[in-house]
Amino acid sequence: MSSCPIGDLPAELIARICCYLTPDSVCQLEESCSQLKTKMNQTTIWKKQVESFPVAGMPFGDSSEATFRRQGVRVDYFNERLLEFIVEKSELSGWDNPYRVAIRTKFTIDKMLGDVKSFEANELDAMLTDLKEANENLDIDEFYHHQLKTWRCSVLEESDQQWNFECSDYIGKWMVHGDVIISNKKVNIREFQSENHIGVEYFILHVDLMSDSDDED
Repeated sequence: MSSCPIGDLPAELIARICCYLTPDSVCQLEESCSQLKTKMNQTTIWKKQVESFPVAGMPFGDSSEATFRRQGVRVDYFNERLLEFIVEKSELSGWDNPYRVAIRTKFTIDKMLGDVKSFEANELDAMLTDLKEANENLDIDEFYHHQLKTWRCSVLEESDQQWNFECSDYIGKWMVHGDVIISNKKVNIREFQSENHIGVEYFILHVDLMSDSDDED
């Protein structure tokens, strides 16, 4: 969309509007109108969004409960660690608007995590049932990998191992401790990195697919 009414507003008023939005809503607003990309590149807008965490009701906006299960303390550790690292790294690297870099990176990863969680809740069972029926009478090696689904997002820096580790660690924390993984279908889950992409892959061994038990080993 090349133009929109809100894009004609003064930058100061747009910044004031953003004060009432959650970080994910600010990202969506910026994406909704090409005119906003320049006007919303204000440090004050994005710094406020970083400082607003934890954000109740926003997907992956508050890791306090997950952190409590993992560490026995109620702090928004998952988000704090990722955002603080990216802001500091961006400032040291001299990048424009480090707070925007932090929020946009988190939002990109969160969109992928949301897709994975939706797949777990809404698609996985039916996919396994259909796949089992389709392979029931076939002679297939028991260790054959049936690929189920793959997601990836572009957030990595090829030459920065610490950056890539922090993104990977953030994904792993939410996957394991943040109730993204809810199945007990003997499905294998693998995180992978390729160039500037990080992703999650679901697959199941043929022997597990054909098993009558849904319990984990």
